[in-house]
Amino acid sequence: MNIVDSDERDSTWEQHSSLFRVYFATVPDGAVRTVDVSDATFTETLAWARGEADAGESISVALVGTDDRGLRGLTWLFGMDPNDSSESELHDRMLTEMHGERRDRA
Repeated sequence: MNIVDSDERDSTWEQHSSLFRVYFATVPDGAVRTVDVSDATFTETLAWARGEADAGESISVALVGTDDRGLRGLTWLFGMDPNDSSESELHDRMLTEMHGERRDRA
């Protein structure tokens, strides 16, 4: 983890409405269902997902955004795409967080 002081004045815009994509993945078969959530905070979305998930499902939450080309993409806020393989230590930590959440609910 890197921690660096920042200047709150260096951003030029803010957005208060967000679109979140919630992934529910079943282990070990890898079945995935996704739901888009709007008109909610991240905390509300994560709490809803925790209540919605079955005992055998892991949860991931991403912020849905659009890049400069107008293409939709995801910024992972909790966990990661359950279909992705681990490519780094950060991915490993994200997977651990995601799977730990499932065990905590079971």
